[in-house]
Amino acid sequence: MQTMERIFEVVDDLEISREAIQVPLLPAGDGAVRELSSGRIEITVPEGDLEAWLPELRRRLAPLAGGRGEGR
Repeated sequence: MQTMERIFEVVDDLEISREAIQVPLLPAGDGAVRELSSGRIEITVPEGDLEAWLPELRRRLAPLAGGRGEGR
């Protein structure tokens, strides 16, 4: 669960609703962020070092953040 807590810290800081994201249960490759056809954001956790990847997660989420916060 620590992984999800760290992801939520980034998502919350960018004011993206937690309801707007989905995270597959298993890590894969170098990690990924993509917008789904449903409008949700899929965050795939990397198999490697999560802490080292978090700045990349923030960079990838920032352009997708607009209009996804609570009450927007």
